[in-house]
Parts: sequence; structure tokens; C-alpha cells
Amino acid sequence: MYIDLLNFLKGELNFFIEAEGKMKVLEKFIEEYNLTHSPSVSLGSEGIIRLEDNSNKWGLELRLYVESCPPEDVRTLGFKSTSTYRNDYPYRLNNNDIVKFLLKQGYSIGVNKK
Repeated sequence: MYIDLLNFLKGELNFFIEAEGKMKVLEKFIEEYNLTHSPSVSLGSEGIIRLEDNSNKWGLELRLYVESCPPEDVRTLGFKSTSTYRNDYPYRLNNNDIVKFLLKQGYSIGVNKK
């Protein structure tokens, strides 16, 4: 399904996956995540971003950050150049479906190394 993305990630030295949401949303995500991943994560884990309850966001947001500019066929998935969020990873993809796919492939929240 996302063969070009997987091939691109195999060439990256490392990349970062994060989950952001309010407490209730994150608790549900973490519970489901920990059923299939080891080591487990918690609200204090790197890559888990807890929003305040009064934040103007309602659902879970899953993001992928990479160090290198993705090739065109991968960039079309929605990668954007960003220096605001993670200085070590200048390209970001906001896409829950794609990140869930990566998690099912065995990648994890936080830093993923080659």
C-alpha cells in the first residue's frame, strides 16, 4: 500500500513518530498501542504529546517526522517542510491512517533507528 514510503524510511538513519491529543484520547491510544508494542509507552514517554483539556483539538493526531526531504512520490502523501516542531526532523507528515499503517508494520512511538 505504502511501498514507496517504506522504502524511503529504510534509507533514513532515524525518524520520529508522535501521538498528540487530550488525556482521554491519549489514554485510549496508549492502551491499544501497548497491546501490540514493546516497550510500552505512557503519558510521559517521548513522542506522546498531551494537550490541555481546554485545547481547541478533539481527536488523536499521529505524525511522522523525517530528516531527509522525501522523493516526490512520497512527498505527495502530504509531507511538509517544518522547522517549528522538531529541529532534528525538518519534514513532517500529519496523517493518522499512514502512521497507523507504520505502527502495524512494527514501527514505534518516538525515535525509530535503522
